[in-house]
Amino acid sequence: MAYRSALKRSSPFRFQLQRAGRIDCSVWRAFLWIGLVLTLDVALHGCGQREIQPNIVFVVLDTVRDDHTGIGGGTQQLTPNLDRLASQSTVFRNAWANSPWTVPSHASFFTGLLSSGHGCTHQHPRLDTAWPTLAELLGGAGYQTAAFYSNPWLSDRTTGLLRGFTLKREAPVAGGLSNDPGRYRGDQGGRATVFNVQDWLQQRERRAPFFIFVNFLEAHLPYDPPPDLRQRFRNPRPPDDLVSGEWGMEYQAGLHSFADVDWQRVGELYAGDVMSADRLLGGLLRVLENQDLLDQTVLIITSDHGENLGDHGLVDHQFSVHETLLAVPLVISAPGRLASGERNDPVMLTDLFATVVQLAGLQDVRIPAASQCLLGEAAPAYRPLIAEYARPQEHLLNSLQNLNPDCDLESLARSFQTVRVGRLRLTVVSDGSQLLHDLQTDPGQERNLAGAKPVEASTLKSLLERLLPESDEPLGDEIQLDDQTREQLRSLGYVH
Repeated sequence: MAYRSALKRSSPFRFQLQRAGRIDCSVWRAFLWIGLVLTLDVALHGCGQREIQPNIVFVVLDTVRDDHTGIGGGTQQLTPNLDRLASQSTVFRNAWANSPWTVPSHASFFTGLLSSGHGCTHQHPRLDTAWPTLAELLGGAGYQTAAFYSNPWLSDRTTGLLRGFTLKREAPVAGGLSNDPGRYRGDQGGRATVFNVQDWLQQRERRAPFFIFVNFLEAHLPYDPPPDLRQRFRNPRPPDDLVSGEWGMEYQAGLHSFADVDWQRVGELYAGDVMSADRLLGGLLRVLENQDLLDQTVLIITSDHGENLGDHGLVDHQFSVHETLLAVPLVISAPGRLASGERNDPVMLTDLFATVVQLAGLQDVRIPAASQCLLGEAAPAYRPLIAEYARPQEHLLNSLQNLNPDCDLESLARSFQTVRVGRLRLTVVSDGSQLLHDLQTDPGQERNLAGAKPVEASTLKSLLERLLPESDEPLGDEIQLDDQTREQLRSLGYVH
């Protein structure tokens, strides 16, 4: 499938590594760089000149780990459609999610704010109306706005994250098209989502540009790929084999020991779901190609977070801020606006806010300091990357304790704040502990260096405190879930 003619690839931007035994001077540069960012006026006057407004399609491959994609170094060839598009686009090899789960991550790229800024977390998952969203801004500038999804956390009845989209079309989590004979048990709504996009594009008002948001949930628990994708592994999986959301809850509650789990099976079923998400992406690209829209459309493809598959003794994407959850794929296809090739500069998903605002040619939009336009020069290698995880909701902790009264809730009911500068990463935990990792020598984050390198840990903690000043959590009770939403979240492993 020819998505776009290939453009010349640029050379990757590489980190300057420091000698062992000395504080990485990139940490000191980070203080200077972030100080400059925080003192500049945050009104966006553009990374360049205003141009004709392009169509913008923003696709989230929900729960897809970066290292399970070809562009992220995966060797299983799980994402041929993403990889093919990437070969003709800009690939950001060092992209970070700002939170390890759906709600705060989406809130961050829709508003450009970190979790501590927008406050849309476990404790108060509804997005405050004080923060303008991309859909609101683009809709006010004449864009047609439409969102297509099946993840119940994106709906108005739960979080209001899609505020500003004129059309919000939710597909059923399990079921696809009601009259679709190719429907399978593990359908997470992606087939219906592609159909809904196609249907809307055919009926839209054609005189105005459009901003489409698409979320494909296929890689999320339960891991239950289509029948044909089960046969692509060394040990083909039978049709009734799946990793259910209920099993994920049981594991987190301590009802299954790590040693007794067949992690190869878990990984293969997840990989099948990643292939399913990529196939849906291919279908979406074909829809755009068949309607002659690709040449007029900017494509942004990413994931909201990764997934733990036994990594660090965990499954799913809660209770952790490890690289397995924060490293995400990011591909932007914007010919004439962004040079194709690979970039290794540190970027965050909050940067997509400023980038989309600039792509749409919007003027005088207030841009948060955590959001840097990706259309200009690459960020310095010492730019700090920030992520946060708030204490889990009580209903999640209660569900785990109901499953296993002996569940160690103390280790699960923690919040995390983490900063990465170059090769060093510090995580500050609400129980007072600190974790320092050198990602060059310890990419799996297995050796805590906080005790051995107290100066580096202290320096990074001071930087983190400057970037995340203390603030009261937003007031408000936890949302009350209706029966339909609770059942959907149960099947996805969020409640029991």
